[in-house]
Amino acid sequence: MMFTTTYSALRQNLTTVLQRVLDDRLPCVVSRRGHEDVVILPRSDWESMEETLYLLSSSDNARRLEESRAQAARGDVQEWPLPPLS
Repeated sequence: MMFTTTYSALRQNLTTVLQRVLDDRLPCVVSRRGHEDVVILPRSDWESMEETLYLLSSSDNARRLEESRAQAARGDVQEWPLPPLS
């Protein structure tokens, strides 16, 4: 899900739009007449997307991640106690 604004509206409401992107965790598409649209999103979301793309760029790693996801969906998991934090 995302919301859309125009370049002109963004210029008039920059602080509000940026705060909405952060508060609602929704990307904002900025449409520009005669130019390609751009997207504004929180930096942490961007970094998460980059990490996901990196992890999935290896077919072996992607396969292992998918197998793990399927195991978790089936409830085929093991719990391990974490050592205390010092």
